[in-house]
Amino acid sequence: MPRPMLAVVIEPSASLAQTVADVLGQRGYETATASTHASAANQVEKFDTVDFLVAAVPAPGEDHAGAYLEEARKKNASMSVVIMLSDPNEPTDDAPANAVRVVKPFSLDELNAAIDLASRGSSGTL
Repeated sequence: MPRPMLAVVIEPSASLAQTVADVLGQRGYETATASTHASAANQVEKFDTVDFLVAAVPAPGEDHAGAYLEEARKKNASMSVVIMLSDPNEPTDDAPANAVRVVKPFSLDELNAAIDLASRGSSGTL
């Protein structure tokens, strides 16, 4: 039996986190949500593989150091990544090169397009 695909959503707004988790769930992912990067890092320690990451950048109260789950990226080189930005000019220099950027507020269509793009290993901004 194949292992379930895991997606992690990091977003301080519970309603937005749930919406993103629901969209990923409809695509067959098991999802974990966290309001901070630190709590997400703690959650994923028990998993061998994280397949997809959707993260608010920066999360309120957190600096950029380690904001992209550095350890998860080391263990999951092929992890697909969508970065959610409140400010389109927010520096994302330390984001993974293949990260897709989407600017809040975004529609479900834009979210789905970002997930599709990230799933294909492409990068870009929506």
